[in-house]
Amino acid sequence: MKNITLLPVAICMAVQLMAQTGSITNVQVAQRPDNSGLVDVYFDLTAPGNAYFMNMRVSFDAGLNYFPISSGTISGDVGPVSPGNGLHIVWDPMQEHPNRYSPETKLMLVAYIVESMNPCPGAPTVMDYDGNVYNTILIGNQCWMKENLNTTRDASGTNITRRCYNNDPVNCELYGGLYEWAAVMNGAGSSNGNPSGVQGICPTGWHVPGDAEWTELTDYLINTYIDITSDNVGNKLKSCRQVNSPLGGDCNTSEHPRWNSSTTHYGTNDFGFSALPGGSYSSGAYYNVGNSGYWWSATEYSSTNAWGRGMNYDDGSVSRNSSSKTSGFSVRCVRD
Repeated sequence: MKNITLLPVAICMAVQLMAQTGSITNVQVAQRPDNSGLVDVYFDLTAPGNAYFMNMRVSFDAGLNYFPISSGTISGDVGPVSPGNGLHIVWDPMQEHPNRYSPETKLMLVAYIVESMNPCPGAPTVMDYDGNVYNTILIGNQCWMKENLNTTRDASGTNITRRCYNNDPVNCELYGGLYEWAAVMNGAGSSNGNPSGVQGICPTGWHVPGDAEWTELTDYLINTYIDITSDNVGNKLKSCRQVNSPLGGDCNTSEHPRWNSSTTHYGTNDFGFSALPGGSYSSGAYYNVGNSGYWWSATEYSSTNAWGRGMNYDDGSVSRNSSSKTSGFSVRCVRD
């Protein structure tokens, strides 16, 4: 970790390649001496993929808490970029943190790989307000994010409540955030009976899927492929990352994010949906990371409950459940 004394702040550069295989090295950080407040970040990226999106986080308490940096405040080699040396990002901290001083400021550099498995035409990736980049996947006529949402702000920049499993921010990077239904809807109101869902906390042009859209996803696979039934459709949608995966290779891993071990209901990720078990939050406690994934729909069941979907490590199906709106679940967005 490199300490650099700058004009208004002292910045320590914490570098990570989150949830990817590779490394970020030779980082140099300097704030310009022209009173603009702009920060130059130079680095080398060594990684096996062909293209990456870069993003940053900032901490003002020596890394105890990191805050997303809006994509609108960084420029330069933010993506898609190929691995190489001398990459350069310019950050304008004065846009989001004017006149803020902290001698314990740290930056975290994050690289997101751009994957190529059947991406949505014209939208292989989508970026949220925080600058997080999500790969997309086309399944039937639906365009889905292939990662769980991990935003702290909606598309207009309004703050929302995001929980990280066991209050550990690393789990948000690995599994996405956990959100109560009201935060997911973010004042959008009920979508009861509306199969197209509502935008809620999704980026512009995307929306929280309605209950019928989740059903459309599983029905399409069951009705189209002879080897897929309601009993194993979940296995086809799960990420293959699993403890003791019979598939071996990169699928066989004990490192998070991954599913717990099951020799019968292991994920095969046939369609690139890459479902991961981010667990849940309820009444002040966290449950089942590695065991289960739960995802909200935008459709109410009652004044206190809403519909969602669940997958478990030891079961091959996709369950349809009505859950308390105060539960914290994962979110996937669908393109409008």
